[in-house]
Amino acid sequence: MLTQSTYFIAFTFGLLGSTHCVPMCGGIVGILSQQTNSSSYQTVTKTLSYNAGRILSYSFIGFLAGSISHVALSPMDTAALMLFSKYLTSIFMLAFGFYLLGWLNFLSYLERFGQRLWKRLSPLSRQLLPIQHKRDAFLLGIIWGWLPCGLVYSALAWSLASAHPLNGALIMLSFGLGTLPMLMTMGIASEKLTQFTRSLLIRRSVGGLIIIFAVFKLINPMGMSMQ
Repeated sequence: MLTQSTYFIAFTFGLLGSTHCVPMCGGIVGILSQQTNSSSYQTVTKTLSYNAGRILSYSFIGFLAGSISHVALSPMDTAALMLFSKYLTSIFMLAFGFYLLGWLNFLSYLERFGQRLWKRLSPLSRQLLPIQHKRDAFLLGIIWGWLPCGLVYSALAWSLASAHPLNGALIMLSFGLGTLPMLMTMGIASEKLTQFTRSLLIRRSVGGLIIIFAVFKLINPMGMSMQ
């Protein structure tokens, strides 16, 4: 069974790592915020709808990962599963931290692998542009939730390690909610925020924090994902 702190950690990881989301998702959020015929209220509701769709996709992917690992890891006893969860999640957190620092490109290879699916899905997003209704923004978010992203893959490792469909979905839901403040703010100040998050100092600071977080999780006896 997962501890409640696991969901909080997933949320915090999304919050810290969401600086990585700005360059990748900036174009779509910019489109939502620059609709000439949209009022401020419509812009906010469309941005919320887009993010709701995106987070729904994250949750579904987490559900799939938890379902797969539930079957694959069912022969493992609880202690072994806890150890597997601890090391898998910590390794991916370290990988993402080093990825932000520019010291490790492991996650970029996973992103390239995800491009195979994305090439099939991305044409669907063009059919929804320009965004006229909240429904279109929601559907666009569902599609963009499958965008190859090292941050998402790192969080997905937790869902895989949970070995449970519902827990896997809730972990990715928590992670997605953590990315929400940054992407909602982007809809208001996209240009300034993009410049801020592309700062080498910011990327290295966030990467360093995530590495410290991962190391603490590795050396802390209580740093298990399950109890």
